[in-house]
Amino acid sequence: MGYFGEEQDVQFEGEVFPKEGVSEGDVMARLDEFSGMDADEVPGHVMLYGLSLMEHQPASRVVKAAYMKYVKKNMVVRELMPGATAIQQELRRMVAEALGFHDGARVRITSGGSESLYCAINAAYQWARKTRPEITQPEVVAPYSIHAAFTKWCHYTGIQLKRIPLGPDYRADVGAMAQAITPNTIMIAGSSPCWPYGLYDDIQALAALAEEHDIWMHSDGCLGGFLATFVEKIGIKLPMWDFRVPGVRSVSADLHKYGYACKPCSSITFRSKEWEQYHTFTVTDWPSGPYATEALLGSTTAGSFAGAWAVMKFLGEEGYVNLARRSMEVKKRYTEGINAIDGLNCWDTDLTPIVFGTEGIDLFAVMGGLFEKQMFCLPVIQPPLIQIIVDPVTDEVVDLFLSALAEVVQDVKEGRTTIKKLEQYM
Repeated sequence: MGYFGEEQDVQFEGEVFPKEGVSEGDVMARLDEFSGMDADEVPGHVMLYGLSLMEHQPASRVVKAAYMKYVKKNMVVRELMPGATAIQQELRRMVAEALGFHDGARVRITSGGSESLYCAINAAYQWARKTRPEITQPEVVAPYSIHAAFTKWCHYTGIQLKRIPLGPDYRADVGAMAQAITPNTIMIAGSSPCWPYGLYDDIQALAALAEEHDIWMHSDGCLGGFLATFVEKIGIKLPMWDFRVPGVRSVSADLHKYGYACKPCSSITFRSKEWEQYHTFTVTDWPSGPYATEALLGSTTAGSFAGAWAVMKFLGEEGYVNLARRSMEVKKRYTEGINAIDGLNCWDTDLTPIVFGTEGIDLFAVMGGLFEKQMFCLPVIQPPLIQIIVDPVTDEVVDLFLSALAEVVQDVKEGRTTIKKLEQYM
């Protein structure tokens, strides 16, 4: 599994693919069995369904209905779908307006944060190929806390990624990153905020470095992008992370997180057409003529575009502001409740991610006990922490988790729960 271990080889008894098709009822019944094995939506919201809207909220029904209306349409043949293309164009514009980007910003819709980050890295690489042809071993400099997708894409493309140790505040060490820049560096990046700790890097200082060395600067707002703008509207001050900062050439922000769109849906925005040109690419050297796509993927369901369009239209600025306010209220309730449990201590994070450590208690035993109760969370390994990504849920959901957490901590202290509870997930 992605966070807890490698996928194991599965042994099947007999053939799985049937010789003859089975009935619709049997298919659906089997799917219900599979679904019943998975974590429940409400207590598991902090991991599996995050970030999401609970079913009692009308926006949840609207986004799902819109997604299903367009799920079978393929955006790769958008010329044959003027309606879906209009949705795409309006969605791009709404993203720019919602995030407060200037008129010249160029938005592209992607399948998720990983694809958005690939697009940023590739744009920097293509820019360097054109303007710095002497670079034959390109490098990206980023803090140790930058998202795992940076390592994945640099691995696939042969670009060297330098993950630089963090400062004592667990944010990017700007001085150390400056020292890591060489004539081969094509990009530096920072998180707004980072996934492991929920902390903003100093994007202004990193962007100033980028300008000084004339290299690409990317701000990864995949987690917080569609929350930060609306949190600021309720009077909470945050670090500047976007195109208000000179030197930032691209920004990523996930629509399927605090934009509340159906997965998979994200965005990559370039400061201007000048920088977007290094993203765009049209294939012409094959028999079927020009082939150009929105981002990396070819065939892409129009459902993602329609779902994001629908939820943004339905909520509007007022709806997003209200959800931002609720998310921060939920964070406060979680934080106060966790800190009230003896042996637990929450970090002071930016926005809504919550991470907490344990003092004198086996953290992974705590996780195992929570998992047994179907209360899911995520681990941070360095240093050992438990992470919750907050949804704008009801007080009952928060209190259910806090009650389970208090019980588990007591069980761990008294030896009734150990790390063995977690072994089945490893």
